[in-house]
Amino acid sequence: MMSESKIQRAIRIALNRTMRVRVVRNNVGSVTTADGRFISFGVGRGSADLLGVLRSGRAVGFEIKAATGRVSDDQRRWHEAARKWGVFVAVVRSVDEALEALARAEQGACE
Repeated sequence: MMSESKIQRAIRIALNRTMRVRVVRNNVGSVTTADGRFISFGVGRGSADLLGVLRSGRAVGFEIKAATGRVSDDQRRWHEAARKWGVFVAVVRSVDEALEALARAEQGACE
């Protein structure tokens, strides 16, 4: 079984090669520096792994999961909130699923 990080890399490359969307990795997390400062990064808890924009200007998010991976409660909440703002968000497990999701996003679907 392919790891989630390898699936994510393959999907990111495949989506960007279509020239129909530009996606980037959204690293989310936090760290405490050596001098005690707390720094958080990424769009926010639960946000999609890959974020981007279609040629039309529409925002898109792709949550990448391995074959047995599950969406967390934070992810579910972020996805629902983003969709209310018109962002296309899909959970995908392969390059083929991501390309199918891209086609749905271009058609105006919300997931």
